[in-house]
Order: sequence, then C-alpha cells, then structure tokens
Amino acid sequence: MFEIIDLTQPLPQEAHSYPGDDLAYRAETTPIVNASGVVTRLVQYELHSGTHMDAPLHFAPNGIDIANVPLRILPAHVVTVGARRIDTTDVPDVCKGLAILFHTGWDRHVGQTAYFSDYPFLTAAAAQLLVDRNAALVGLDTPSVDDRTDSAWYPAHRTLCAAGVPIVEGLVNLQAVLNASRSLYFAAFPIPFGGIEASPVRAVAFVDTAD
Repeated sequence: MFEIIDLTQPLPQEAHSYPGDDLAYRAETTPIVNASGVVTRLVQYELHSGTHMDAPLHFAPNGIDIANVPLRILPAHVVTVGARRIDTTDVPDVCKGLAILFHTGWDRHVGQTAYFSDYPFLTAAAAQLLVDRNAALVGLDTPSVDDRTDSAWYPAHRTLCAAGVPIVEGLVNLQAVLNASRSLYFAAFPIPFGGIEASPVRAVAFVDTAD
C-alpha cells in the first residue's frame, strides 16, 4: 500500500507568473452555459508557471517535446538544501534512475511576489553532476532551476535539457516526505501537447506504508 502525497501548487482563478511572462493563469469567472446546461470555461495558462515540467525541447532544439516525455513512476530521493546555491555537495552520490528532488522550503512564498526573487537555484556544476550521475529527473520547490540574474544563459536548464533530463519546477509540500522511512516514489504527468516544450503537471509522491 502507498500513501499519495500531493506536491502540486493549487491554482486560484488568477495566479502570478515568472517576471516577464504573461499572466500565469486566468479562468473566466462567468462560466459559459449552453442550452443543454453544460458548463464550460475559457482558461489562459502560461506553461512555465505553477507546478510544471520542462521537456528537453525547452533548451535543446533536437530534444523531445512534452508529449514524448515518458510517463514514469520513479524511485525518488529528497535533498534538503539550506543555502541559496544548490551545489555539487548537495548532489547525492547515487542518482542513477532516480528523481532527485531538492527541498529548499521556498514554497512558503507561493502566491507572493517574493516567490520569484532571490530563490534557491541549481549551479551549472551541480546540474552537470546530476547528468554525470544519471539522474532520471530533477525537481525542486522554486520557480526555476536557474538564478534569475543568470537568465540570459540558463546554464542548469541547458545542461539538463541537452542530456534529456526532464525538469519539474514549482513543487510544494516536499517537507511531507522528508522523513519517509520506507520506499519513496515520484510521478509528474504532463499533458501531451505535441511540439510544445512544457506542461502543467499533477506531481505526487508515493510513500510505501506496508507493514
């Protein structure tokens, strides 16, 4: 048996987006009701907001799009980081085939403008070490793996995407799985948009509760 723990940001009817992008998410407050009584709404969504996955195509022109990222439930390892720079010393010795999830506590700022300022980020060297150690996926509870001040280059994005490693940004609630004493698994399933580089995901952890 497994306990399922939600690691996904809720989306209010309007949500903030990464500075410079369009409004992250907006739903029409008045639903459209047709003659049959069916309710539908028009939604605008910026794909790199909330809890989302970047496919390799995001920074690798020959990388796979979000529709071709394999659907996987991966064994996971959560790393708690106390500094703003997530560096090589924070990368686990064993990464092969794992979802490596970095818990910084930054999700406490979700819904505030502070969420997009001075958040913890992955150094280029740490990203390369994750690739060298064959991580299957990298996730974190900040809006981006890269520092905003280095956004002209995006070194962590470029390194991970070039190696075909999907990135899940904007996780929340990782503290709920920090003390999992049994097997931990992670899944984040994107919408299969053909030819598109990212998608919102419902990210969850599975914690083994077997006796």
